[in-house]
Amino acid sequence: MMQLTRLARSLGILSAITLAGCKSLDIQNPNAPDAKRALSDPAALESVASGTLRTWFNAYMADPATTLCTMANSCTASWNNDHMNYYSSIDADGTRLGRPYKNDLAAAERQEIEFSWFGMYSTLSSANDVLKAIRQNGLVITDAATTKRSETIAQLMQAAVLAEIAVNYDKGYIVTDSSDLASLTYSDRKALRDAALKKFDAAIALATANKFTTPTGWTNGISYDNTQIARVGNTMAARLIASWPRNGTENTAANWAQVATYASNGMSTGVPFDFIFVGDGGNAWYNEFLGWFDDITSARVHTRLAKMMDPVTQQDPWPGPPGNPQPHSLDKRLGNGTYGNASMVKGYGTIPTDAGAGTDFGFSGLAPFRPSRGQYHQSNIGFKRWDCDGLDDGNSIGNGYCPSPTFMAAQNDLLWAEALLRTGGSLAQAATLINKTRVTRGGLSAASAADGVAGLMTKMYYEQEIELFGIPHAYYDNRRIDNLLAGTPHEMPVPAKELGVFGQALYTFGGTGLLNSPTPP
Repeated sequence: MMQLTRLARSLGILSAITLAGCKSLDIQNPNAPDAKRALSDPAALESVASGTLRTWFNAYMADPATTLCTMANSCTASWNNDHMNYYSSIDADGTRLGRPYKNDLAAAERQEIEFSWFGMYSTLSSANDVLKAIRQNGLVITDAATTKRSETIAQLMQAAVLAEIAVNYDKGYIVTDSSDLASLTYSDRKALRDAALKKFDAAIALATANKFTTPTGWTNGISYDNTQIARVGNTMAARLIASWPRNGTENTAANWAQVATYASNGMSTGVPFDFIFVGDGGNAWYNEFLGWFDDITSARVHTRLAKMMDPVTQQDPWPGPPGNPQPHSLDKRLGNGTYGNASMVKGYGTIPTDAGAGTDFGFSGLAPFRPSRGQYHQSNIGFKRWDCDGLDDGNSIGNGYCPSPTFMAAQNDLLWAEALLRTGGSLAQAATLINKTRVTRGGLSAASAADGVAGLMTKMYYEQEIELFGIPHAYYDNRRIDNLLAGTPHEMPVPAKELGVFGQALYTFGGTGLLNSPTPP
């Protein structure tokens, strides 16, 4: 019963209903809400369904996404917000062998392990409540079509949560609308992945079979029709298979044929679109990842990526004062790095925008981080792509009010291209998929079948790093090709808070301990 008590606390419907922003409920005992009555109110239940999108977005685009990007040496920041400094710093021996996940209640750094776990399971609680009310209790929300819309979104979020636990943790709970909470036990990450894929298939089937459009308020500004939701499900499923491997061996063994199947029905097919939410300045909708890294004044693009875009002028690691010079990249996303206006020069060391400016990245002559924390954190290249206020003034994503992508059509194209390359598929088709961004946005020479598998793979990896900067992907893509610095954890343990309730021993990953967990049976 201790486990049931803990799950009821972390998966409780009270917080889910509150987060969904539904109307006040007549609850006799505020410490023991009348869940059955609350979930029999159609209007309240629809608010819970829509609220799953918000709780998932806020958890998905916050820490540890920020921290993981720095651990991949794709983003860089020496600030210890989100404990980025601890987890991304490098020890004197050039490794992170002294930096395991601190899965201990006495350690502040444990929060990076906890945030995704509890945020995702809160979302899952809401999704399961919606599905249970509709499927087991027969609740109708206005009419059959409206009911199917809520059911589909709840099903998609159920899959998305299980997927996120599968890619981040070594084990977790597979909790669904039909689960017996009193008998739940841990499932390994392979079982979590497979359960998530089944739920994605169910969500795709529901979205395909039922015509609807989501209200704009469900993402705070953008609506999606049922065919788009089905394609979101396909892209999410493709990403799950590709992001799940902890090392190169598991990556080779992944079901890349299945990735190709999902991606061929994903967000870049038909009329391409990105799955976007809109921030409200940090009140209820906030992309913390872009809040840090779409801001040239607060965090930067790692020099590893800067050198990829301009191997002539940019050095990796950072060469020390005065730093790397103004870039002159052939990639139009960086260009000559000019950025902002004359008023920014003194404060940020920028060069005012001219005709050679890049679309996504900009140059700052000032190194923003404390030298004592490691000069390797420094970078002269910042990110600006998703700043929507049009001022080009360094404010992160318009101070939190901009559209924020979570999954992108380009991400689907690149997953599809990689799957073709790994399964003996058409090299010409893979090149075409890579060129959608390499040529049209980057202005680089076109990839072609003549590049061969190895050449196309190199160009595909480049596009993953550069085009997809700004969404959570870099850590997983580098983890699965053995490109993380030695000692960097390859997955998270069950949080100490969860383990402590059951009197289970604390454990962790990274550092000199388990760098990779064994492949589950």
